[in-house]
Amino acid sequence: MKKKYAPALLLLLLSVTTLDVQGQSAAVEKLQVPGLVQPVEILRDRWGISHIYAQNEADLFFAQGYNVARDRLFQLELWRRQATGTVSEFLGRKALKRDTGTRLFLFRGDLKQELNWYHPHGETIINAFVNGINAYVDETISNPNLLSPEFKMLGIKPGKWTPAVVISRFNGLLANVTQELNLAQAIRILGSERVYDLEYFQPARPKLDIDLDGNVDPLTDGLLIVRFLAGKTGDDLIANALSDTATRFLAMEIESYLQSLKP
Repeated sequence: MKKKYAPALLLLLLSVTTLDVQGQSAAVEKLQVPGLVQPVEILRDRWGISHIYAQNEADLFFAQGYNVARDRLFQLELWRRQATGTVSEFLGRKALKRDTGTRLFLFRGDLKQELNWYHPHGETIINAFVNGINAYVDETISNPNLLSPEFKMLGIKPGKWTPAVVISRFNGLLANVTQELNLAQAIRILGSERVYDLEYFQPARPKLDIDLDGNVDPLTDGLLIVRFLAGKTGDDLIANALSDTATRFLAMEIESYLQSLKP
């Protein structure tokens, strides 16, 4: 009778091969990594880019997580702390407001549903990726010499990742606030169907419902929608003085909208 093993307890082979400039094998490293279901091969080319070959989806993303942790664990630790609001633990009070904002902004919905929104196998993929990262974190616990100098300089140790870290919104506190506002204004003025035509959304068609306050200012709204549409075409409307084909299209959009406001 064939024995069955829990994947988390398996110690299967992960082979890491580094290629030289001529594409020949310069070094081969065989690793026993807990968490793999079948053997995985990683080829690191002359530019340092890893090419992962696995026999199943879970092993593929587990190996990706493990490999990126080997290469960039300190960067991953900074991301984890930013996502969990724990940067102030080593940067002090100057990072406290950001940590507070991050914690207020944490996702508190149905995590499984959220993960599967990105991909039908999202939950499985992200869990495998996180488990791969944590497998390498476990290795650093057993062998602290694997840690890069930054950890020792700051007196910190890497923490474990969770799926919630992967889909954290901490960048939303900085990166796309104005984009979200412009998008909301565009939906209010043009309607969601027109915005669907103008914008490119991934990975799926999101709901673009917003609360309308009923206030419409033709001049202000016209200027706002020029700014939004300019972002879609890449044109600076002021610099080009509404002179080229793309901006003539924008002018037509505004004119059509203003006409629709007439009683």
